[in-house]
Amino acid sequence: MSKELDKKLQTLPKPKLKDETKDELHHAIMNHKENATLEGWLPKVKSAALLTVSVVALALFSFILFTGSEGEAPRSSAPEEAKSYENYIAYLKSIEVHDQIDADRAYIGNHGALGKYHGQVLPGSYYANGMELQTKEEPMGIHMYYKVTEETSATGFEKEVFHVSNLPWTITFNATTYFTFFKNGEYVTFDIDYYGENRKYTLTRQQIEDLYERDVKDYVDDHELWNEEVMENTLQNEKKVQEFMERIRVANTGSREPKDMVTTSKKYIEVNGKSYLVPSDMHKGSLKAEGKEEVYTFADMLYEFYDKGWGKQVHVARSFNVWETIKVSGELQAIAYDDTTNQSTLSFAPQQSHSMVFDGDLTTEYEPGDVLIFEFQFVPLIDETYEFVQLDYDAALASGQELDISEYLLGE
Repeated sequence: MSKELDKKLQTLPKPKLKDETKDELHHAIMNHKENATLEGWLPKVKSAALLTVSVVALALFSFILFTGSEGEAPRSSAPEEAKSYENYIAYLKSIEVHDQIDADRAYIGNHGALGKYHGQVLPGSYYANGMELQTKEEPMGIHMYYKVTEETSATGFEKEVFHVSNLPWTITFNATTYFTFFKNGEYVTFDIDYYGENRKYTLTRQQIEDLYERDVKDYVDDHELWNEEVMENTLQNEKKVQEFMERIRVANTGSREPKDMVTTSKKYIEVNGKSYLVPSDMHKGSLKAEGKEEVYTFADMLYEFYDKGWGKQVHVARSFNVWETIKVSGELQAIAYDDTTNQSTLSFAPQQSHSMVFDGDLTTEYEPGDVLIFEFQFVPLIDETYEFVQLDYDAALASGQELDISEYLLGE
């Protein structure tokens, strides 16, 4: 980070919220029920009319509520929104994996066949960074390396395949493809250098076949069966994919490989009947690193809450402290006004996958294609005694505060 930028950050106002507003937010959050769901907070946004008119739109386009229950993500670090999630599955479905390699060459040990899938066909090919084959002893397998950097010609979903929102689907899809189209090989390891941070996932043939409850070689000559069982019944089932990747993470952590998945034992802090997961020792970020631009993307903001040690979202930012601010830029994809709640939903580009709700009819002020720059502040989730934070926008939405876009918008 440049000295000039460092000085700017040091001079950022703190806090942005007034003391009385902080007290209101704190009081509302602490009274929030432990098992809060979307239906629990929607009426607080504006009116009961949301239950009948806007529930579908907000379920698709707004953030997931930031709760203290273990396993639930901070709203602003939620995975892909529904529309973008469906788009990513469509992207995977568009990849032609059949008939790429002659059957007599499709085996572990054939560098050319493996290299084609790794470097040309499968998601992540833009980041392919070599591979290793284990063929000298059992079990035989493959080790695929990726290096994710800013310097890439990839665009859209091809650029975001290893983003936390898409990673479970990318790993599941790629592993399924390897075990389907290559006759031998009992495991595949994906070793991902993600902007200088290592992620490693090892999946076995048995785990993949348990997922589909069949010998995946059945998919080689049956395109319809592949589309039905892989693309539709599995990859379009978000819960099934997330649970599968959680089993993989647990299996990896319990084994000697990959070693870097083993961090500290999970610890929780109990506050007023709620459990808050303490970040792992791998939850360290470099977002505010030297040379990084001052205005970030929504993807950067989401990644702030992703703990790669636990493989899930936590309520602690990776590289920002309480009362610090983050500037976030996004291209407006769609905007819709609901006159029953007097609120507008702003949806941003699919690769950023975020939507926000603000008061008033904003359709006359903004239109798709506008690039908006917001400033959010990291505020205490509980109080300043704890390290847990959330964005001021999320706190306001969760507690029923007014949502004036001018309070967060810096410019276009």
